[in-house]
Amino acid sequence: MKIMNEDFQIHDTLNPKLFDTNTNLLLPDVRKQIIEIVSEFESYIQVPIDIADIQLVGSNASYNYTETSDLDVHIIANFELVSQDVEILQALYDAKKSTFNKNLDVKIHGIEVEMYIQDIKSGIISNGIYSVCDNKWVKEPKPIKSITKHNVEKEFTKWEEKINQVLQRNSYEEITNVINTLYLIRHNSIAADGEYSKGNTLFKEIRSAGLLQQLKDALDVALSKKLSLENLTKGQLINRM
Repeated sequence: MKIMNEDFQIHDTLNPKLFDTNTNLLLPDVRKQIIEIVSEFESYIQVPIDIADIQLVGSNASYNYTETSDLDVHIIANFELVSQDVEILQALYDAKKSTFNKNLDVKIHGIEVEMYIQDIKSGIISNGIYSVCDNKWVKEPKPIKSITKHNVEKEFTKWEEKINQVLQRNSYEEITNVINTLYLIRHNSIAADGEYSKGNTLFKEIRSAGLLQQLKDALDVALSKKLSLENLTKGQLINRM
């Protein structure tokens, strides 16, 4: 599989499909639709959630959006106000939002919406952060003058081989470890060197090639197999009693 080379584009204005080019505020119909989507999402997940804010981040909240850029919608929630263990709650939220994102084709003016649930205590690394609830910028994006392009072809090839091997073995633990490692590489790279860091570039190439989605699809299958009674050995069944 060849590297996809995600486009890096710099614009003088924010995405006119989402923002008023004169005020840089979210278009009224877009804001209304986002709030409606979040409301439907809250009903869909069927897990208690205390929403503190709805925030837009990523390239569509900045000047480096492309035709294929998602609209990253982060639901900022106070996990402490829900009477559940934080780690269990995050796992439930992640599972529900993954199902929502995969099964529902939600778009605004042709832009695919990607939902996330984030604890109010954790931070967001993004050039721009827009509060949908307050209808104003939490962090107004700075114009981008230039972008450093990284050659990640060698790293991509190694990861492609590793991912294909893990997919063949179809181990829930291995798939989970690879997915977590990829997201950690992205997170640490952005934290150290910004959105256009080498690690984030690699992550985007893996995602563009469809490898990340293959891992997520395989994870669902592996989890179902792991939880199926038919796949438990006699010894495992005895230990459960």
